Amino acid sequence: MPETHAHGVGRQRAVWSLRRLCQLAVLAVLVFVPWLSRNPHAWAPSRIALGQMPQPTLVPVSGDTWAFELFDFRLVHPLAFVENWLAAKTLYLPMLSAALLPLAMTMLLGRVFCSWLCPVGLFLEWNERLGQWLARRTGWQGRRLASTLPDMRYAFLALCLALAFFFAMPVVSLFDPPHALGRELMYGFTHGEVSRLGVGLLIGIVLLDLVLVRRAWCRLFCPSGGALGLLGRWRVWRIAMTAERCTHCQACDAACPYALMPMSLLDDGRRFDWTTCDNCGRCRDVCPTGALGYRFGGQR
Repeated sequence: MPETHAHGVGRQRAVWSLRRLCQLAVLAVLVFVPWLSRNPHAWAPSRIALGQMPQPTLVPVSGDTWAFELFDFRLVHPLAFVENWLAAKTLYLPMLSAALLPLAMTMLLGRVFCSWLCPVGLFLEWNERLGQWLARRTGWQGRRLASTLPDMRYAFLALCLALAFFFAMPVVSLFDPPHALGRELMYGFTHGEVSRLGVGLLIGIVLLDLVLVRRAWCRLFCPSGGALGLLGRWRVWRIAMTAERCTHCQACDAACPYALMPMSLLDDGRRFDWTTCDNCGRCRDVCPTGALGYRFGGQR
């Protein structure tokens, strides 16, 4: 048993460090792109024509997690493609091709974008520790409301897509946290200011998580996360349980940020909410015997 335990712990640390590296890499890109493409604050076409200023810098990289382009290589969030399709009432084939790789990744690996690539998710993980500290210091039990609040992700998603269709304008993108972060960074570097809507959304998400419900936005409201959850419902790569190794310690249940009760995987996963699970591996990290792990196929 000690040998199994040690093997499990080592393997879990490797997964945690890889996930954190992916999150930090995306965050670095979100900061680097607007910094690289920034132009002088006082830039104006008329001043260029008078020879007072150089031409603005043109760089081969642009975008953020909603749509990203490097030279001729493009990636588009699957929901960005759907929203654009509904708003424009036209199927734009280059945008469809740019969405195929993220779509395939989601259908094979599940909602991994939310746990492995979303920089706002990284901030919320750090925010959890602050919330735990406040709960210990103040006795605030607001997070217990999680079990009484309804999941509104799909209703919010449907509403946003309907508004995009009828008003021919993007709506979902306004409420996508990593896109909002990338947008505000671009505003800040280029114009020296940020928008109230974007900053308010990001602060609101943090406060919801801090005082009300753990991962409130991600598990109850986020339309893009809800769409990715639906696309990744039948993922190939998923968390699975080796029943013979499970000691019923319930450490995995306590570790899950969405309160999904990974212990239910002992029952072939029939009661497990695969549309919400984002394959973060936190349940796997805390398992003392290595009973939980990633597996192709897994349990359904």
